[in-house]
Amino acid sequence: MKSIAFLSQKGGSGKTTLAVHTSVAAQESGERVVLIDTDFQKSATTWSEARTVDTPIVATAAASDLATVLEAARSEDMAFAIIDTAPHAAPDAARIAQTVDLVVIPCRPSAFDLAAVSGTLEIVKAAKVQGVFVLSACPFRAPEIAETRAVLAEYGLPVAPVEIIDRRAFARAIATGRAVTEFESNGKAASEIRSLWDWLKEQMR
Repeated sequence: MKSIAFLSQKGGSGKTTLAVHTSVAAQESGERVVLIDTDFQKSATTWSEARTVDTPIVATAAASDLATVLEAARSEDMAFAIIDTAPHAAPDAARIAQTVDLVVIPCRPSAFDLAAVSGTLEIVKAAKVQGVFVLSACPFRAPEIAETRAVLAEYGLPVAPVEIIDRRAFARAIATGRAVTEFESNGKAASEIRSLWDWLKEQMR
């Protein structure tokens, strides 16, 4: 089983959005997936309660219990564990980074998000875990996207080739207990999420 954590020291970076939508995309591609919600706000858990289907399984857990939950997921023959995390929780973030196979750092194309990257990057490096960047909640065709991509590339970690644009489909899907691939299967948001999942999966081979 492979484990992926969406991690950022800044709130509003898109961790939960990406965790929820990629977990469904992974499941739709034929994988057995568990989504683990370690964020005290429990947004992913709330989303799962609004769903009309029982998959992907969503487990709520404290960061300190993550290793135990992952072991339980392995015993259930899960292929992937996708972990949503809380912002500003440095000790928990470090513990999570040390436990997973891949850390995904979402970053919006803004000065505030870029300023927060270095703190998350330090956690990734200290944990000696593989890390990647994803541009999230991007304004449509904004010049800041290319500028942010160039800055992130300087940190030496891979940057996902697909950007996740800030589309209404994301919020509308979440509000109905769905992911964008279920809400608007042929839409652009769904295409971006599928492309992101395919790329993330490649990073772990």
